[in-house]
Amino acid sequence: MTPLSVIGEDDAMQFPKVRMCWALVLLVFSWSVWAQAVNDREAVIHKNVKLFIMAAKPDIPEDIAKQYQNFLPIFEEVLKENTTDESDACALTIRISIGIKEIGSAKTKRPMASVIAYRRGSKQEFVATFLLYSYTTSSLVNKEEIEQFLKKQILEPSKCEAT
Repeated sequence: MTPLSVIGEDDAMQFPKVRMCWALVLLVFSWSVWAQAVNDREAVIHKNVKLFIMAAKPDIPEDIAKQYQNFLPIFEEVLKENTTDESDACALTIRISIGIKEIGSAKTKRPMASVIAYRRGSKQEFVATFLLYSYTTSSLVNKEEIEQFLKKQILEPSKCEAT
């Protein structure tokens, strides 16, 4: 018995049609599963204001990823309210991704968002991290806290100076 006879090939090296169909089905199925695992997306907030939302990696715990997913629509809404259309010279791009921060000696894991912003033509990148857990409410951060973070850490420092 040869290794080729184990996979169903005969001496003429012909691949049966049935096996070809199964190989094709396996390839299509594995491609669709892989595509679902990485679902980064881009949201256009205003003219020349873009938000790139990075998906949670597979090593992020499910409960933390869920908190991040619940945070994203609020973040998008606050960003839309606090920005306006920009000129081509002042185009703003913001990238947000998830992280985990271990807090205290108990090593409590809290969700964290890493926000990176840059303007077209600028040589600076504005980087900030934001803990998605509010100690005042003992739950997910609220809209006011997100707005305060966004203004002080990202929007004010990255204000466009081009005229």
